[in-house]
Amino acid sequence: MLMIDEATGPEQIRMALAVAIEAAGRQVDEIGGMAVVLDEAADRYEGLGMEATTVEDLRDAGRACGTAQTAVAGAADDLRAALADFNTHDGAVADAVAEAGSLASKELLMGDGFASAPIAATPTSFGGSVDSTPAVGAAGDVLGYADGDTCHGTDRVASVAGPATTLALLDFGDGDDRWDGGRYVAVATSPGTWNPVTSEERTDGSGLSYSYGPPHLDPVEAEVAAGHLDELADLAESGPRPPAATRWGRAAQRLEHVTAGDADMAEEPVMIGDDELPVTVRDLLALLRGKEPATGLSARRHVTTEAMAQAGGDPGALWMDLIEHDGATRIAVTGVEGEESPDSDYWDSYTARHTPEQARALAGRLRTFAREARLRAFGALRLGRGEDAPYLDWSVPTADGGRNLEFGDGHDTVDLDLNPTQLRELHDALTATLTADDLDEAFNAYTPWENDDRYIDWSVFEYETGFQLEIGDGTTAVTVNLTPGQLRAWRDRLATTLTDRS
Repeated sequence: MLMIDEATGPEQIRMALAVAIEAAGRQVDEIGGMAVVLDEAADRYEGLGMEATTVEDLRDAGRACGTAQTAVAGAADDLRAALADFNTHDGAVADAVAEAGSLASKELLMGDGFASAPIAATPTSFGGSVDSTPAVGAAGDVLGYADGDTCHGTDRVASVAGPATTLALLDFGDGDDRWDGGRYVAVATSPGTWNPVTSEERTDGSGLSYSYGPPHLDPVEAEVAAGHLDELADLAESGPRPPAATRWGRAAQRLEHVTAGDADMAEEPVMIGDDELPVTVRDLLALLRGKEPATGLSARRHVTTEAMAQAGGDPGALWMDLIEHDGATRIAVTGVEGEESPDSDYWDSYTARHTPEQARALAGRLRTFAREARLRAFGALRLGRGEDAPYLDWSVPTADGGRNLEFGDGHDTVDLDLNPTQLRELHDALTATLTADDLDEAFNAYTPWENDDRYIDWSVFEYETGFQLEIGDGTTAVTVNLTPGQLRAWRDRLATTLTDRS
């Protein structure tokens, strides 16, 4: 390890920062991969009806990975900022290096499902204090669409050919009766003007608007996409140029895309009108591949919006590949809505062609947006969209190290102070409900005070409407229905709060 002191030269400092940034980036991808595997295992075990405690242990471990990934991603952002500052000013980076290094070295505690790595930002309050001023953080609002409700930041990375790649940080709350909501980074490659709030797109001068739903990536998916972009940028600078696609190669790619989503189709005969040819789709694919043998360069990457699809949203995919353009290797980025193939002629105009430097810039901004998407979830639970939507907000710290819990239904509000012990007891009570085999016998209320005037109760459960959460302070009582997913999200975010008490 390079030790930085007063005798260290500028190039050594740049090298140290570059090495640290690269190491942090690898850790983000590795921890994110662990989180995905643990979450998938938990879903699979839950579907198989295995022990609830086993499923919950897996979910706790996945949440711990997510918290650690956020911390390391924040460290990487701090290091990048330090490097940029050093390159600009040739100094004043020692504090940033020390702080980021300290953050990245925090140990992860897996035993009880909590991570010790702190969240290096203050959560945004979604309570009655929200005003009409857009809440924009490090993501910025280059396009001017941030509205403080759905859109909380935008950015754009230019391209050498084709459209620019546009990013939007979107917050759809924590679900309703139609879908689970969530926070996503939309990645659009519209050849015209795309509005992330309305999903309207204008691609010509006629004034007509269309609908374009680019892929919406959750924070883990956005981090994975950023890793792909960095890898492709390295390949573009050091590897062989990809061969120009022929019509045979493009046809093979489109056929592979279709059969990948429907394995049985490969055995279907090829039809011309009503006539059946004596070859299957698999045979046709082999013929097309034979016309353009593999060159050994496999650079295509893609990230599907599985998280949003699982939450009940629209599917989509972000495709990335190396292409040859004007005698140079470029990184092609295409934001495809639905489950369509990026090789369709329709998507040609939606393909951004970036230089390696632009691709790395896009990767960095994806990580910034992913970090902010995570931070928006901490300290509050939004039960709908708009300023009048119900919410739970515990982002305001109290003098004893606890949090003030504010609960609003859009008309009335009630708030209670919870000390650190009460926060943990509330978390444990929610866990007891979520892991119970029989909800009728589960522990489903919390009354930690000296009388019953102040209480938190979710004992009423109906399969059609979920849990009825009622909170009272002795004067006012507020009641809102929560789905099991929303109750779980509340418990999970309380766990994050317990690792970073203000």
